[in-house]
Amino acid sequence: MDNQILINVTFNETRVAKMENGSVAELYIEREAEPRIVGNIYKGVVGKVVPGMQAAFIDIGLEKSGFISVEDVNEDSLYDVYFESDADEVGSNKDVKGLIQDIMREGQHVLVQVLKESVGGKGAKLSSYIAIPGKYLVLLGTVDIVGISRKIDDQKERDRLSKAVKEMKPEGHGLIARTSSIGAGTDELRKDMEALIAQWENIRNKSESAKHPALLYSEPKLYIKTVRDFISADINKILIDFEPVYREIKDYLKRNFPDFKIKVELYKKKDPIFEYFGVENELKKILKRQVWLKSGGHIIIDEAEGLTVVDVNTGRYQSGKNQEETIYSLNLEAATEIVKQIRLRNLVGIIVIDFIDIRNPKLRDQIYEAFVEALKKDRSRSVVLEMSTFGVIQMTRQRLRESILSELAEPCPYCEGVGLLKSHHTVSYEIIREIKKQIDKSRGNSNKGNKIIVRANSSVIKTLKLSENDNIDRMQDKYGVEIDFKGGSGRIEKFQVTVE
Repeated sequence: MDNQILINVTFNETRVAKMENGSVAELYIEREAEPRIVGNIYKGVVGKVVPGMQAAFIDIGLEKSGFISVEDVNEDSLYDVYFESDADEVGSNKDVKGLIQDIMREGQHVLVQVLKESVGGKGAKLSSYIAIPGKYLVLLGTVDIVGISRKIDDQKERDRLSKAVKEMKPEGHGLIARTSSIGAGTDELRKDMEALIAQWENIRNKSESAKHPALLYSEPKLYIKTVRDFISADINKILIDFEPVYREIKDYLKRNFPDFKIKVELYKKKDPIFEYFGVENELKKILKRQVWLKSGGHIIIDEAEGLTVVDVNTGRYQSGKNQEETIYSLNLEAATEIVKQIRLRNLVGIIVIDFIDIRNPKLRDQIYEAFVEALKKDRSRSVVLEMSTFGVIQMTRQRLRESILSELAEPCPYCEGVGLLKSHHTVSYEIIREIKKQIDKSRGNSNKGNKIIVRANSSVIKTLKLSENDNIDRMQDKYGVEIDFKGGSGRIEKFQVTVE
C-alpha cells in the first residue's frame, strides 16, 4: 500500500496531505493568523455558572471564554472543589450531587484542556479530564484507567499491551496505548510513560504558581503533530518542501521513533509539491457542492453549522440489466466516495446521507456494510445508525476542528451565505413597491419634490423597464411624478429610491 504524507510549508502557512494509494485522503491546514488550540492545557478561572444548561464559562486568557459541560468536569482538576451552601437553597445532598452549581463557583481556578476549537460566536469546548499524548501512550492525568487504541485489531497484541501498561501504570493516573505502540517493547513504553509523567508534573507545578488564566501546555506545530499522530506501519514516506522543517522532522523521528523505517525526503522538483501530486485540484473541488462519480452519477454535499446533508443522484449513469441493479451499483460506488469526501472535507457533527431508494433489504444491507467498512479508515470517532427503508443513513462524527470548507471559504457578501440571489424580476417588483411607498409618503408634503430617483444595478433596471414599462408610465401619469433610473454595477438586490 503506497501511503505517504506531503508537507507544504510557507512562512505563514503549513498544509499537510495524507495520501492513500495516490489519492488525497485527508487535509490539514494551520495558519499563523489562526493558531490552533485543540489539545492546549490552561489554568482557567470560572466565570458564569449556568445551572439551566449544566455548564459554566471558563476564562482561559483568550478573547472568548471557553465552555465546559458538567459531564466534562473532573473534580480533581479543581483547586477548591466544594463550597458551603445553605441546605434550604440547594436541597438534600442527593438532589444536588453532580450539579454544576454544586461543583463550581465563580472565581474558582480549574485545570482545563481544549477539546474543540472556537466556532462562530461560541467559545472553545473544554474538559478538565486532561490527556497528554506521547510517542506510544496517552497519559490521563487524573483518571485511573487502562485503554488500548481501537485501531489495534490483533487480540494478542492488545493483550500484550494491556498487561504491560497495567504493570507500569502509576496509581492515580491512566494510560492508553496508541496505534504506534504496536510492537513497542516494555522499555520503550516505560520511557514514554516516564516522559509523560514528567510533563504532567511540570504542568501541575506551572498551574500552582500561575495566578491568572495561563497557558500551561501547547500542542506542537502541525507538521510535528502530524508525524507523531500518523506514525505507523502503513506510512511509507514523508515528503517535505521546506528544508528547515525537513531537518526538524528527521531529528524528531531519530529521537522519538528510531525503529520506524520511514523514508523522509526533501521535495526538490520544480512544480510545487501540492500541484505535482494533484492536491491543489482536490482543494478546488472541495469548494463545490457537486462531486461526480466515475460512473456518471453524482453526489451533492450541503454543509450547515451543525448538520451536513449528502444526496446521491443518478446523473448520467445508465448501466445494469434492470433498474434495481443500476441503483444498487450507483449506491455502492457512492458509499465509498461519500466516506472519502467525509474524511477529505472533514465533515463533522450530524451527517445525513440520502441514497437512491432501493427496495431489496439485502442489497440495502450490502450498501450499508460497504459504507461502514470504508469508514474504518477514518481516524475520527463516529456513530452510524442502520440504513432506513427509505435509503437514509444517519451518523455523527467527532468534531475536533471545523470542516476544510469553513477554513478555506467565508460567506458570500452578496448572498450572505444563503447560496442564492434574488432574481431580477423579484428585485424589480420590490422597486415598484418602494416607488409607490415613496409617492404615498411624499403626497401632501410640500417639502418633497415630484421627481423620483431610482438607483439600482443596470441589469435590474433593464429588466424592470422591459417588464414594467407600462406600469411605470401609468404611475407617472396618475401621480404627476417623473421617475428617473440611474444604473450602476452594484449588487443585484441592492437599490435606492429617493424623492427630490
